[in-house]
Amino acid sequence: MINKQLFDKENIYLFEPYDGVEFIYSVLQNLNITNFKTNDAREKGLETIEKLLDLELIEIFHWGDNHKQFADEIFSNAEIMMHIKTVWFVGADFSDFNSMPMFKFKDWYIKSLENAGMTHTTDWSGFVENKIGDLERWIEKHRPSKT
Repeated sequence: MINKQLFDKENIYLFEPYDGVEFIYSVLQNLNITNFKTNDAREKGLETIEKLLDLELIEIFHWGDNHKQFADEIFSNAEIMMHIKTVWFVGADFSDFNSMPMFKFKDWYIKSLENAGMTHTTDWSGFVENKIGDLERWIEKHRPSKT
């Protein structure tokens, strides 16, 4: 998935700071995928999660069934993706995702949005349209530099 597709207006709720990415099914729903069980859904979901990790927008906050084993470990994005590919099987449905990794937006993203006026009750699409504009460009501008 290229950035242009990821940042399409139809995917705007994927980037909603308080609700966009928690479970894998949340990512799929916000990509307007309704049948989670297909290989196509899995591939699009994996591409999207990988891109969000690469953009340093999200991180895992709970490893699902593997939480005790992985909670104190630090993994590269490639290692995270390998784990997700291992646990996410074709045919997984809504309830299966509850035992898989869970995501949250990184603090820098939420704090930057809140500094721009975002609250828990703000209409997300209106906020992006009226306050942010080009979300991809805004993220690039506000994302911390890699060290």
